[in-house]
Amino acid sequence: MKTIIFDPISDEALDYAYKHLDEVIKWDDVKDEDLLDCDSCIIRVFKLDKGMIDKMPNLKIIAKHGVGTDSIDLDYAKIKGIRVTNTPAANSNSVAELIVGLTMAVSRKIVGSHKTVINGVDRIAPPELTGFELTGKTFGTIGLGNIGSIASKIFINGFAMKVLVYDPYISESRCDELGLTKVEKLEDLLKESDIINISVPLTDSTENMISKNEFDLMKKTAILINTARGKIVNESDLYNALKEKSIFGASMDAFEVEPINKNNPLLECSNFIATPHNGANTVDSLIRMGTGAIDEIIRTKNGEENLHIVI
Repeated sequence: MKTIIFDPISDEALDYAYKHLDEVIKWDDVKDEDLLDCDSCIIRVFKLDKGMIDKMPNLKIIAKHGVGTDSIDLDYAKIKGIRVTNTPAANSNSVAELIVGLTMAVSRKIVGSHKTVINGVDRIAPPELTGFELTGKTFGTIGLGNIGSIASKIFINGFAMKVLVYDPYISESRCDELGLTKVEKLEDLLKESDIINISVPLTDSTENMISKNEFDLMKKTAILINTARGKIVNESDLYNALKEKSIFGASMDAFEVEPINKNNPLLECSNFIATPHNGANTVDSLIRMGTGAIDEIIRTKNGEENLHIVI
């Protein structure tokens, strides 16, 4: 099988590909003729639309390096009989740890404190940089997949926090097993939580899930964290909530348009922290995602069942 890796992957994963796959074409060496007899491919952010898929008539599997499949025309891949896989658990620890880090950064105004020091301070503990403790507070997670589960565990064990869960696909008994509290209505989570985390995929039902009505329900002391997908949060409504200080602060790792533009109005807000879709960007996660994608191609080559099938 010939495999094209369309985006850069870690050196360790690339070595793994050379060792276990028949023929590997690297992202910086792809020629038009390689597309014609390509059997499999690995993508991170590379766009595989109908036109690009048609250039690869022998394609059998698209292995996503990561979780989200926004850049793949899944409907057309299904019509063409092309298997699509992903690596759903490979980046979970990294993203969950970023959720914790961003929560601490916003609650203690760490980025603002750093900027203040750089600009010069004439006193210690400036009142405008007063934050709040996380211990004993309530963490509300919208979505309890791998990432939401790991983040919840960290907040429970590390900060003795109560955890509320809004997830129609998770049973109350499962939440009870994990020491979490399931709520049936999103509005209940929004009203009660001090930290509101988003860990759901972008779908028609989750687009603009958090907008003005939802911000109006939140505590004035609440923090919103979004490391999932940008369009889940209405950025204009978030900007207004931050400017009006109807919530304490927010941090996002994903945006409506990426990479985020330096002129995005959210960056004007002193109670907002942005990161450049960096949740899975750790050495550990990149190795796991890369080798995980390669393993799915190996399974296809060997006629074995894939572990993580999208379609």
